[in-house]
Amino acid sequence: MAIGACIEGFNSVIRPVIYIDATYLKARTKGVLLVVVCKDGNEMIYPLAFGFANSECTELWIWFLKKLYKLIQYPDRVLLVSDRHNGIFNAMEAIFPDAAHRICAYHLA
Repeated sequence: MAIGACIEGFNSVIRPVIYIDATYLKARTKGVLLVVVCKDGNEMIYPLAFGFANSECTELWIWFLKKLYKLIQYPDRVLLVSDRHNGIFNAMEAIFPDAAHRICAYHLA
């Protein structure tokens, strides 16, 4: 799910740095929450898109990032930051081949 106002804001005024990650849900339903966020001018978290899935795998990330790719005005000018999970990394290479990819400093430590 992507909120139209957030996508419009990203395409017009937000720095083109996108943070991608997932977290496991521990509720009764289990699963994974996929999250794509940015930071606004005040260094606050700016939501871009999110989704729910049964598990984290390359095919899922490819599907998710294809949807994101269609929403971004200049996808070749973004910087993608992730924890280098194999599924995320493979999907970024397949869907955003011209974009810069970096690893999160927190996960690097």
